[in-house]
Amino acid sequence: MTPRKHAYSGWLITALVLVNLALKLAWTGVNELAGDEPFTVYWSLRPWSELFSMLRTENNPPLYFLLMHGWMKLVPLDPAWLRVPSALFSALTVWPLFLLGRRLGGTLAGLTAALLFTFSQHSYAFAHEVRAYPLLVLSCTWAVWQLVRLADDHRRHPSQRPRSIVWLVAANALATWAHYFGWLMVGLEIFLVFVVPLLRTVRVKMLAAAMLTAVCSLPILGILFARAGHSLGQGTWVGPPGWEEPYNMLLRWSNAPVVTVALLLLITGAAVYRRKRLRSSAMAIPLYWALLPLAGMFLVSFLIPIYIDRYLLFASAGYYLLVALAAQALPGSKYLRLGVSAVCVVAMAATFTPWKGNGLHPSRVVAQASAWRNGPTVVLIQPPWYNLTYAWAKDPQLFRSAAPFELTLREQGILPVQGDLAVPLDSAVHTVVHIDAWAALTDPRGLVLRTLRTQFNLVDSVEADKKVYLRRFTRR
Repeated sequence: MTPRKHAYSGWLITALVLVNLALKLAWTGVNELAGDEPFTVYWSLRPWSELFSMLRTENNPPLYFLLMHGWMKLVPLDPAWLRVPSALFSALTVWPLFLLGRRLGGTLAGLTAALLFTFSQHSYAFAHEVRAYPLLVLSCTWAVWQLVRLADDHRRHPSQRPRSIVWLVAANALATWAHYFGWLMVGLEIFLVFVVPLLRTVRVKMLAAAMLTAVCSLPILGILFARAGHSLGQGTWVGPPGWEEPYNMLLRWSNAPVVTVALLLLITGAAVYRRKRLRSSAMAIPLYWALLPLAGMFLVSFLIPIYIDRYLLFASAGYYLLVALAAQALPGSKYLRLGVSAVCVVAMAATFTPWKGNGLHPSRVVAQASAWRNGPTVVLIQPPWYNLTYAWAKDPQLFRSAAPFELTLREQGILPVQGDLAVPLDSAVHTVVHIDAWAALTDPRGLVLRTLRTQFNLVDSVEADKKVYLRRFTRR
């Protein structure tokens, strides 16, 4: 690449990252802290001893918790500020994604892939969650870029070649420390070097990089095997997927049904046109990157259900790269390919609505429970881990308190309840507010509700938040 082209690419990458960052930092506070976010925030605020004790039985590696532990020492305890790291990781993803597209299909392909990712409603939503998934997507995209660079080592000066494998190991180590599903990306890279002709020259180097990644991950490999054994033995909270779920996943990645069908037709048309050379074409890398997890995890989920959008987020970057390269693989003039690429980007942009909230409002649950208090009242929370969401919505400063927030809630008559435990009520209790945030997960036989109905009258019932139901009981 000439110095002039190198400078042009540098300015283009900078512009893409800045545009992404401006978008991703906008509306960071539009959603309340909900879902798994309070869990991340609470444990990231705990002292080191408590945090590491929790991580020994947690399904996520420690890296993101440690990053947030440091970040929360610098910023207010406010959702908009807490989501800044995720927004930054998501914005930076366009950097390696553009470089991949440019290397495999030219500057237009790189620009198209980066813009498709920019206007992805699905990726944008995760960029506004206090969770590790944007960091995982960034590291996986970086890893694929480093793998392709490793295959280009013959073009570099011998003194620069060792750096490529070091950067690949760094990217993979970052992925595996961000989320245990990072190991799926390492496995996918090993698969790629054995089936894609472009990468076959680096088989030995890739295997060496995988072993070095394992060495870097030795401190957490024991936890990984323990958690995997637990999931294999006892299953997960996710149910088996329906046959329509792969399409639904593509729909999430494509913003809208019409866009989904159009992009699938584009990919199919390009694949048919290149069918004789598909495995050796540039499209092979993103094709396997996107579709192998999409189909493979779907089939695995009939044995071990894991088919949810957050676990497949790392494959979505491959999907946008695949669409960009498919547009460049079409026959015809460069103006046709430019037009198709532009239509894809415009379609994603036209269906991109970053200002819309996710519809989750835990504060309404707290407000309704408070409004229903009448005399001696107990608030029962099922499943018990929803008490973190409730505590945050009630008072975020409970997370900073030296005293356990559970103790403070208990003093106020707010109790998390396991389904197999007796409801802790005495005769002085006049009102019970039951919060059902998917109680069937831990109480499939409805033991708590059954007990309440034998002792109290059901007075009111309302869906205070999305799939969060409140019931008010009073003493007979």
